[in-house]
Amino acid sequence: MRPATFLATIGLSVPAATLGGQVPKLPTRPPIVPDSAAKAHVGEVVTVEGTVVSVEVSEGSPNGSRVFLDFGAPRPNQTFSALIVGPVLPRFPNLQEWRGKQVRVTGLVRRDEGRPTILLSRPSQLRGAAWYVFPAPGAGG
Repeated sequence: MRPATFLATIGLSVPAATLGGQVPKLPTRPPIVPDSAAKAHVGEVVTVEGTVVSVEVSEGSPNGSRVFLDFGAPRPNQTFSALIVGPVLPRFPNLQEWRGKQVRVTGLVRRDEGRPTILLSRPSQLRGAAWYVFPAPGAGG
């Protein structure tokens, strides 16, 4: 091998070898946890699984309407809530139909009113039985 070819080959292989340790990891799916364990995952992105036991609408909050999908027990004894606030509500039709349904909610768990909560902004964060994405239960299609 000629010296110029050898140096060019080394010049190309060294950066590739150096980058080998810097390859970003592909994101993995968030872990699935039961609603009763959501409180142990505050500050983490997870998928919470459970049954919606109540759907509560709170009018007149500073952010407009707030809808809580409560898990475990009706408010104020819920184990977990999915929260939809104001302007994004039209993205989530037929919310009352989720009552009694087994669902998965994905997002960052935070505390709201002292309880673990995920704030929903996209319909893809809420999945129902058979883990489909909206349209909501009972909708055609």
